[in-house]
Amino acid sequence: MERDWAGELERYLRDRFAELCATMGQPVPFSGLRISPLLGLEEAKYFLLGLEAGLFRLDELSYVRSELLPPPSEGETGPTACQLFGHDSPPRLSREHVCQLSTASLLILNRGWLRSQTFVEPTITGDSSLDHRVDLLVRSSQGEILVCVEVKRSVAELQKLITDLGACCKRGPHGQDDCGFPQNHPIYEFCAFAKPPYFWAVAPDADICLRMKYGSGSIELEQLPSLPPRSLLESN
Repeated sequence: MERDWAGELERYLRDRFAELCATMGQPVPFSGLRISPLLGLEEAKYFLLGLEAGLFRLDELSYVRSELLPPPSEGETGPTACQLFGHDSPPRLSREHVCQLSTASLLILNRGWLRSQTFVEPTITGDSSLDHRVDLLVRSSQGEILVCVEVKRSVAELQKLITDLGACCKRGPHGQDDCGFPQNHPIYEFCAFAKPPYFWAVAPDADICLRMKYGSGSIELEQLPSLPPRSLLESN
């Protein structure tokens, strides 16, 4: 019988929420933990499988520890990891990070990518002082960028991302201050700079994959049925 993935993850998150409230000296709110939108089936499955496979773990303050995350910068002593819960009063669940970690797990455990090829919250530094950051990045065994992955907390946000990205790519080079879609403009900036061949947008139990074709100015987008398999991407 298939496990109740969503129910298991909901119980896990509620337990961690209660533990964090106790660590912070706060009572657990009467309303409990709010999870919105609801957990997706595949999302919950690969989050839990990632935990069980040791791809990531949570410490007592809900910081995510993982070899998939970038190492601390020189001179930094604090955690570089993302937080599954914000340290508000009461703590709030970072819904997008649940999907982000689940997607990283799916890439490794289902799509066959190696841990050494999968990067969570990487920063790419260009010739200028501008740093480009995305949710996930997949590199070839030779280190070339193959897939840029952006995660959204809902299908509505995913669809807006694709629409905004399409408008920016069609327009060509422009700054965020001169963009009608400033919320998602940094994703366009990353793609224009790093030139990933594929862009994969993911939300709980939903995804859209684009093949990126770079011209002299604009970027042509071709929507695909799904992210191609690793064997095809690496052979190309």
